Amino acid sequence: MRPLSRSSAGTLYHQILLGLTERIESGEIGIGDRLPSEADLVADFGVSRTTARRALDELRRQGLVRREPGRGTFLASPRLRSNLAYLHSFSEEIERWGYTPGVRLVLREERAADEEVAGRIGVEVGEKVLFVRRLRLADERPIFVCDSYLPVARFPALKDADYGTVSLSRLLEERTGRRIEHARQWIGAATAAKDIADLLEIKAGVPVLKITRITCVTGEEPAEAVEAYFHPERYQHYNELSTQPAEIPG
Repeated sequence: MRPLSRSSAGTLYHQILLGLTERIESGEIGIGDRLPSEADLVADFGVSRTTARRALDELRRQGLVRREPGRGTFLASPRLRSNLAYLHSFSEEIERWGYTPGVRLVLREERAADEEVAGRIGVEVGEKVLFVRRLRLADERPIFVCDSYLPVARFPALKDADYGTVSLSRLLEERTGRRIEHARQWIGAATAAKDIADLLEIKAGVPVLKITRITCVTGEEPAEAVEAYFHPERYQHYNELSTQPAEIPG
């Protein structure tokens, strides 16, 4: 990194931040590589520990690095961002960010709907629904596990569909003959059970982002209930907020 300027060329922490960012963008620091520690930056540039910490904290705030207690700060894998402002497929999101979407069909079987699933997709408790577990990929890296419950009695064409295809949203529209109109979604935290963790290539018990969604097609009929578990370092959701609250229909 270039020597720091003590003039008006920018604050010391910002110059350190710029230097680290340049090393990341050039590939000198690669994914998984350890960054200089606070002590390293203090020794190299003669700055205070507060200044060094502020530069590293800004990289963490931007989601570029991760801190591992007792080990140091490491360059993280790039995160995919999903815009919460409108309904779109994961495949569209992946392509928009310049990656290649992929899917691995993990499990497909008929199950009896329990009370929770039945309430979400509007079927009777005990009615047969199709359970489909898929692992979604970006450039062949695991991003999230998607568990779908599909009301095959209401939409029989869903029973024999090819769930190894990339876009389930497109498949739903083609098979039901109805357009996807809207969805209701809840976002929360969960810990990864072993089967989920193995698919995401993380340790069991690690906190993950969990999204529960009900997708409705034309006519307000639920076509899918989803539980999705996202890799904690490879995906994030965001939205833009306004000071004027939107009117929510009763």
